Amino acid sequence: MARNKAFDPEEKLEKARDLFWEKGYNATSMQDLCEGMQLNRASIYDTYGDKYALFQQCLQNYAKEKLFDYKQCCGKGSPLGAVESIIRKAVHNRKEGKSCLMVKTSFELASMDDGIRQIVQEQAMQSINVLRELLEKAQQMNEIPAEKDPATLAQFLYASFSSLWLMDVLFGDKAMLERMADHILYSIRH
Repeated sequence: MARNKAFDPEEKLEKARDLFWEKGYNATSMQDLCEGMQLNRASIYDTYGDKYALFQQCLQNYAKEKLFDYKQCCGKGSPLGAVESIIRKAVHNRKEGKSCLMVKTSFELASMDDGIRQIVQEQAMQSINVLRELLEKAQQMNEIPAEKDPATLAQFLYASFSSLWLMDVLFGDKAMLERMADHILYSIRH
């Protein structure tokens, strides 16, 4: 007979996600996970599987949250206003000490691991599709020039997020991030 868990699996998954987010996959040990999740190894293995399976679940959890965040921004005024809200939120999150877990993971693992690349790629495509739809609507409302390609703009915008985080890691200059966000928005509008 299966026992009920004495903990909330979603809450512990978020703790694991935050550890991976802070340290990266390779630098996070099982001991780190046990301490951070406040679970013993057996509970982690029984609930989530091994470290790799736990990491995949963390990425999928993060992807759902990111998509939810993007869609919440969609209700904010005009389509271009929603795009700006997404960009500003990315800059604000970086100011809070958080980069994008997917970008971090793509540089650490995606080039070497097909399973991880697939999760990261799926999240990227979902985000790009939300951005593309917003940019198509913005174009229909004459918020961006007719000669701009919304699909290419969406890909450019998504790729620009990793540039923001790279520059922050290298220089730690929050004003620079704001200026870069302004420039990204300018390049979309003109």
